[in-house]
Amino acid sequence: MKACVIAAFLMADVVLAHAADPSSNAKLSVGGYVDVYYAFAFTRPPSRDRSFTTQPFRHNEFNINVALIDVKYTADNVRGRFALHTGTYAQSNYAVEPPLLQNIHEASAGFRPGKSWWVDMGIFPAHIGFESAISKDNWTYSRSLMADYSPYYEAGLKLSGPLSEKLTLGVLVMNGWQNIHETNNDKAFGTQLQFKPNDSALLNWSTFVGNEAPDSQASQVRIFNNFYGQTSLRRNVDAAIIFDIGFQKKPSVSQYASWYTGALIGRVTVSPTIRIGGRMEYYADNDQIIIVTGTPDSFQTFGVSVNLDYAVSDNFLFRVEGRLFDSKHKVYPSSTGLRRNDGFLATSFALSLY
Repeated sequence: MKACVIAAFLMADVVLAHAADPSSNAKLSVGGYVDVYYAFAFTRPPSRDRSFTTQPFRHNEFNINVALIDVKYTADNVRGRFALHTGTYAQSNYAVEPPLLQNIHEASAGFRPGKSWWVDMGIFPAHIGFESAISKDNWTYSRSLMADYSPYYEAGLKLSGPLSEKLTLGVLVMNGWQNIHETNNDKAFGTQLQFKPNDSALLNWSTFVGNEAPDSQASQVRIFNNFYGQTSLRRNVDAAIIFDIGFQKKPSVSQYASWYTGALIGRVTVSPTIRIGGRMEYYADNDQIIIVTGTPDSFQTFGVSVNLDYAVSDNFLFRVEGRLFDSKHKVYPSSTGLRRNDGFLATSFALSLY
């Protein structure tokens, strides 16, 4: 962490010097974000770590979900961002990374080879999914199961730009499925196609193809598709429908296992300071490819949530959320053994400094 902080100061020094050049259109911004929370899980897990969701992660504990500081740099034909984070989001999602990398939220640099297209390389947010790691940008406080079990971040090379006024394309080469530290000699590939027919609607199709097995094992190619559409039904009502489906080659055989998940998310703006959000979702992983339950039974779970948002100011958001899960099998650890049902209440204060 100390090395990361030193690197952040060095980067800030370099870009400040460049931004001071009056002949340049360079812009430098330094920002921060903190999301603190309290969550109470109905299962009261003995370890306090909540099962199968990473935000919020800890039970009956005041804690930091994400605390973030970043430096952004943009010029006519180059850009970059370096962001450091800490919190239980990083604890749960970056546990497999080497310690030196666990506090890096983003570290990327890019240039524009033409008028509209960009080439970026480094660590950056994933091209998959409707929800992001930053809670203030989402319609509900916690993330859907599909968001928690698809990449939040990726490391690689990305080419992105417009195909037309309404259609944009992204093409990526990555280390793999949410990993900075490489786990095999193969690289993964992805695409993102977005169609925006008007100001109130968006259609997205993202893909991922890559081998997720270590070199010591037979190839286990993963093929994944993420679809979502969002629209404003009325001036104060927004809705999104999301569907994911994935396939992965089984070890030592030519057959593929599959999993799928879907969600419906809505948001109503009651007033300039009050919003209500809700979600219904279902996740089915019969072969435990993505979600390993630690039991012989697979993960087949339906969930609902509702939350209330109060914007104290333009940069401060107070949120309260309740969420329930109902599983086909007893997969949720609790203080009294495994249970079919789970749920929690959570509250969050989020401050954005941009």
